[in-house]
Amino acid sequence: MTNYIDIIAAIVGSGGVSGYVAHFFTRKKYLVEVKQAAENVETTAIENDVKLSNHYRDILDDLQARYEKRAQEFEKSMQKKIQILEAEISMKDRKIRLLETEIKDLKKQLKRRNGKTTA
Repeated sequence: MTNYIDIIAAIVGSGGVSGYVAHFFTRKKYLVEVKQAAENVETTAIENDVKLSNHYRDILDDLQARYEKRAQEFEKSMQKKIQILEAEISMKDRKIRLLETEIKDLKKQLKRRNGKTTA
């Protein structure tokens, strides 16, 4: 029975020792792999930040172009509105002159009628 116990103890002991030895040799490899993984994560994060900043820059460039286009459209519409209002003012001025002329003519007619009735 002690032979079996000795054999089992030897197997368990050699397994534990071999596990410790394996851990000792693979520890450096594991640390290098962890370091490489961390660098890959950092590199990926930087690449994503660069892509995102390029995307935002494209959006802002597009926004600037759209703003300039809208500003030009607004300027054109305001110029058209100004022209329409100036034409309307001109028409009203002509109408005022016509009405003033009509008033003068009516006053003359009234004076002639009053002059004929009193004479």
